[in-house]
Amino acid sequence: MSYAPVILTPEKHTYSVSGQVLMAEYGVPKFTPFAMVETADLTIEQETQELADSYTGQGNYDKLYSVKSVSLDLKVTTFQPEIIAEMTMGVANAREEQAITDEVQTAFKGVLVPLQHIGSGDFQVTPDAGGQPFIAGKDYFPTAAGIIPLAGGGIADGTKIKVSYKALEANVVEWLAGSQKERSLIFHGVNKASRKQVVMQIFRGKFGFPDKYALLGKDFRSSGVKFEVLADPLQTGEGLSQWVRETLLK
Repeated sequence: MSYAPVILTPEKHTYSVSGQVLMAEYGVPKFTPFAMVETADLTIEQETQELADSYTGQGNYDKLYSVKSVSLDLKVTTFQPEIIAEMTMGVANAREEQAITDEVQTAFKGVLVPLQHIGSGDFQVTPDAGGQPFIAGKDYFPTAAGIIPLAGGGIADGTKIKVSYKALEANVVEWLAGSQKERSLIFHGVNKASRKQVVMQIFRGKFGFPDKYALLGKDFRSSGVKFEVLADPLQTGEGLSQWVRETLLK
């Protein structure tokens, strides 16, 4: 005999959701797009208190459950400068192109000469004492980090050189130079199983550091980052959450 389930509503309650995360400073409802997020998993960690049953000496007479922590684990796959800063407790700044003239450095063959302004180009390299300029590809190899004097070139070990260059337009993120800020998140997306929209509000929390930050690899960069959800005292009223609210449109 086959089993026929009793379905009391035509509403569909299976979920496969895609969408976008928005972020705002806590208390300032100006939500802007966060990074592209591949997965987002919400975890509620609980604490328990047990009262042993002294009447029978077996099992528990009562048990209490309370929330220890609520956290959101995100797999981030795009890395705008402000998102990197958020993940690294950093500060993001936009740098305008700047001409640098006659920066004095000491050069050694086969060794990178790092410049004061990393991310540069259009090098002109001359001896500090004056003379003909050195030639890129013959005397040194140019990189965005600086120049590398070549073994067969005319730059001798220990030579003082002057480097003029352009510090190119760039986004610069100073890691661990900022502070953790409280944020609010909103997720809005579509349940592909029903084509209905889904909205989730996470009222208050702070980002932690990424579990790892991929610098090199064949695949697109991705990183796992945790958002620690905190209770929001501004959410008041009978039956209202101070943590998370999910709205599932019918």
